[in-house]
Amino acid sequence: MKRTITWLIFFFLCHPELSAQSVDNASSPSPSYRIMFYNVENFFDADTDTTRTYNEFTPGGDLHWTPIKVVAKRNALYKVITAVGGWSPPAIIGMAEVENRRVLEQLINQTPLNKHGYKIIHYDSPDFRGIDAAILYSPAFTLLHAQRISVTDPDDSTFKTRDMVYAKGLLKGDTLHFIVNHWTSRYRGLLESLPKRILQARQLLRVTDSICTRNPEAHIILTGDFNDSPADESMQLLVEPGHACTFINLPMKATNKNVLGTLKYQGHWSVFDQMLVTKNLLEESGKLSVVEGKGVIFSESFILEKDKKFGGYQPYRTNIGFTYHGGFADHLPVYIDLKNGK
Repeated sequence: MKRTITWLIFFFLCHPELSAQSVDNASSPSPSYRIMFYNVENFFDADTDTTRTYNEFTPGGDLHWTPIKVVAKRNALYKVITAVGGWSPPAIIGMAEVENRRVLEQLINQTPLNKHGYKIIHYDSPDFRGIDAAILYSPAFTLLHAQRISVTDPDDSTFKTRDMVYAKGLLKGDTLHFIVNHWTSRYRGLLESLPKRILQARQLLRVTDSICTRNPEAHIILTGDFNDSPADESMQLLVEPGHACTFINLPMKATNKNVLGTLKYQGHWSVFDQMLVTKNLLEESGKLSVVEGKGVIFSESFILEKDKKFGGYQPYRTNIGFTYHGGFADHLPVYIDLKNGK
């Protein structure tokens, strides 16, 4: 515990703008609420899952994943969440690449996050590796409803992927809809995988069209690891006109000027981790609105390392291939702040 407190003091001394913001928020009659998303890179426990053929994250698997590494991973994620939140923890945290509810329970109960009253929304999805999306939410968010949104392909009965996770609740008295995504990766090739991400975009639009048809003034946040950039076809579908909801894909600014995206592959940065909001969340009309109308890529130095091959910096990863690297994740977290003008 002493080491944790020392680390936090050191962090905020190095980043006074975060602590100043938190103090301002604490004293302001209309505080902001931080909404975060983080692809946490393979947050597995070390147990064998007898229901799946994929068990690489076990002591006997190719990744030699052990209980000691699980604790190190859990504590690393706690540090990132704490740093993103400043003195006030994020109100809502979307996550991707979580194996099960148990690792989330350990994160919120066996680290100092246990002081903040987080609760969990998680569903086991049919992904072959067993990784899921999830939501953690603090008492600032009053949950009204949660559910999984399954994705199926009518032309491919063998297609299995991560569920989207949906939450509806009250934030500062206003209703907020929050949907976390982790779309099909490019692992087997861009052209081969693109139709699946387009399928997921259309599935997501059916859900949001239903929400906005019932309530045209609905406040909705879409976030996640979309495995496509804002200019790609799948993401353009979400912001094209003609749907019941009008979405804006928020511009993202990194806290480190040397960082140009949320992940780096072969020397190139991409922004796969995004925040999209309904247009009304950019209008300061006395209800919820996005502070400064933009998102932030959290890219402080402690979750980066030098890119020795291509130059510059890259995310400090937990694993590189089958080799344990001891870092945080291969993606950088993103966040927005919401304020209420009431």
